[in-house]
Amino acid sequence: MKIFDIKKILVPTDFSETAGNALRLAIQIAKINRAEIMLLHIVTPFDITYKMQRIYVKSDQQPFCNKAVKATENELKKIAKEITEKELIKVECIIKVELIIDEIICDVAEKEKADLVVMGTHDTKGARTFFAGKNAYLVMHYAECPVLTIPKKTDKQGLKNIILPIRLESNSRQKVDYAVHIARLFDSTVFIIGYTDDKNKSKQNKVEQYVNQVANYLSKLNIKCKSISTFSENFIKEILEYSRKNKADLIVIMKKHDFTLNQLVKGTYSKQFVNHSEIPILSIPVYSNPDTIDNFSLL
Repeated sequence: MKIFDIKKILVPTDFSETAGNALRLAIQIAKINRAEIMLLHIVTPFDITYKMQRIYVKSDQQPFCNKAVKATENELKKIAKEITEKELIKVECIIKVELIIDEIICDVAEKEKADLVVMGTHDTKGARTFFAGKNAYLVMHYAECPVLTIPKKTDKQGLKNIILPIRLESNSRQKVDYAVHIARLFDSTVFIIGYTDDKNKSKQNKVEQYVNQVANYLSKLNIKCKSISTFSENFIKEILEYSRKNKADLIVIMKKHDFTLNQLVKGTYSKQFVNHSEIPILSIPVYSNPDTIDNFSLL
């Protein structure tokens, strides 16, 4: 089994309600795994205007920057102290002064050897919220560790129902063991969804075969699971509708999928999930060498 050993959780925060939702779930995961939390706030010492997709920078921002860093330090220490005293979790505070938010989050995750990034997403309406949502997607896409994105309106307490989409692509099944780990932590039920938009009957049968393999694998590990196969032209819509009907708490996806014309027009599947899901998304990086992975990923 691919081991998902969570010992360090990076939680970027802008002190918003959405970031608070992410932090609450990160605390739950940290308590169960006996992990530590790294709180990260990024100060952007600039006036940013999104006209023509250009960034205008003022030159007299140093006093503001110093005050912002100090205020951030005080706020982070206050949050860290409360978490440590109440939850008995070790919390580290990190402050960065940067402009490109997604890059610094990925850089901190790599340098601090984070096992998981937990961060909030925002609605895609409006310029600023669009760029906030874009940051979440870019972190999901480029971070070398799994990324758990939490939507603004989520009210999830725990992760009891997990959606696990399975497609024909070989890397689609690399996320199975990560779902197993989360399911064990929260005593979850895993809903396995086999999907293809191909009308070829042999490919549909192949997807059903993969689904059965996953179901058997989870059953041997005593993981509660249910499984279905679906054949339609809209992967994202199908998965999100099924997730809502089954009151899902989490959808587990891969960061990269095969490139298709549909993705060229609408964006990658991971980007579409971040933009449209009202359910937390756990995105898993594709293994660089799948042949070295044992157990289920070789099925």
